[in-house]
Amino acid sequence: MSKKILVIDDDEAFLNVISDILEGEGFSVITLSDPVLAEEYIDKHSPALMIIDIFMPKRTGFNLVEDFKKVEKYNKIPKVFLTCLDDDIERIMAKACGVSRYLTKPFDPEELVKNIRELLK
Repeated sequence: MSKKILVIDDDEAFLNVISDILEGEGFSVITLSDPVLAEEYIDKHSPALMIIDIFMPKRTGFNLVEDFKKVEKYNKIPKVFLTCLDDDIERIMAKACGVSRYLTKPFDPEELVKNIRELLK
């Protein structure tokens, strides 16, 4: 059975692209453009890993990860930030929040897949 990945990003075109890439690598992909619904999607789909953008309306990636800390089962899910923000301070904050990997857009699909496979071992 393929591992489920939940991708949370407000950019619908990006969600389509990343979904095609990851499905082509054998993953099952669930996409979410409204970060307010994140917990509902996690509970419904039980993803093995989450890919999260930082800059989104209503709720940032940092807000999501901080809220996830309050729920034990969410803490066990590896989280990857995939964002256009390439800044050392955000990288440090992400690590402190429990984010497993921090990758920047534009991204190398091979690097993303490699990181996902490492986290899902």
